[in-house]
Amino acid sequence: MAPVLTLDKEAIRRRFERAAAAYDIFSVVQRGMAERLVERIEREPSSILDLGCGTGYLTELLAKRFPLAQIVAVDFAPAMIELARKRVPNARFLACDIEELEPEPARYDLIVSNATVQWLTEPERTFARLAGSLSARGELHLATFGPRTFWELDQVLAELGCERGLDLPPAQKWETLLAGAGISRIRAHSCEERFSYPDCAAFLRSVKSSGAGYTPHLLAPGTLAEGMRRYDKRFSNGAGVTVTYEIVTISAEC
Repeated sequence: MAPVLTLDKEAIRRRFERAAAAYDIFSVVQRGMAERLVERIEREPSSILDLGCGTGYLTELLAKRFPLAQIVAVDFAPAMIELARKRVPNARFLACDIEELEPEPARYDLIVSNATVQWLTEPERTFARLAGSLSARGELHLATFGPRTFWELDQVLAELGCERGLDLPPAQKWETLLAGAGISRIRAHSCEERFSYPDCAAFLRSVKSSGAGYTPHLLAPGTLAEGMRRYDKRFSNGAGVTVTYEIVTISAEC
């Protein structure tokens, strides 16, 4: 069994609650991930479970591609759920932690999750519970962030004796976790994408405004300012600064 990660889930939920109104503005990377995730679906599902639906961008894509499917979408931030419900009024929404979701045996032809599983504290246990909810012809598709995400920021923080405090497993680790949960025929892939921001401050504001910022420990006075100064100097691309995202996608079939 994989070790339980130490994450302050309540603090994470509050961040996403506060970020709900601005999330769609700052979640450019997550929207691209959702679009590619939908493209990977191979079969026509009659029932879909969307885990960590946020404001409903992926939910809406699924509803448009599979208009006859019954969709259940889950998120632990009620403010996100309210926005998603307006976006996809015909879906059923549940405001709860997906790690506490009661499994429904052989209920769904498709389980999807975008930019969410990195927040699981007990991923193997959660996957084992959810695997039983897949139908005999079910598909599972996940998209998340790999360890090379924000490597530039990690580098400057490490020099200052700090870290972001969020462990992002590589694709191979997710394969192992899913296999341990009894899921088979797994395909995992990762790629790096680079984005440009005016400066490090703008990059960090964007992450915070999307609710995805997670720093469990307070930084010493002046540490963040020094980190941003080093970032701007070292990772300038002529038009701003470069930020790397590693996108991990995992697919499995029953």
